[in-house]
Amino acid sequence: MICDIVTPEKMLYSGEAVFVSAPAAEGEIGFLEGAAPLMSTLKRGEVRIKESDSSDSVHFAVAGGYLESDGRKIVVLANHAMNVADVDVELSRSRIAENEKRLLELSPDDSRRAFCNEEISWQKHLIALSER
Repeated sequence: MICDIVTPEKMLYSGEAVFVSAPAAEGEIGFLEGAAPLMSTLKRGEVRIKESDSSDSVHFAVAGGYLESDGRKIVVLANHAMNVADVDVELSRSRIAENEKRLLELSPDDSRRAFCNEEISWQKHLIALSER
């Protein structure tokens, strides 16, 4: 089956898969070729793609979005996604520090606080997945 991972910015992944698991809103869900059609929202977590019977899995951190499967193709439309192998832990820590500093400068009712908090949470998620 084919698996695509797409963000608002770009297509991150497109390839053949024998198994895909994803953090659906209902809980962790897995797909094999021929699975029943499904559409679901995604929560923060990890999409794991096993490309062939003998290869290791490819791991993507995701945060929010949608997943659709028709039994032959899985499309992950993620708000945020990144290949876990590409995570730069030091850069993530730097972004956390920058956003924590920015939070201290913003008033409690400033709407930009939500963005800072989301970015901190996303970077912590990336670090946690990359350090496993």
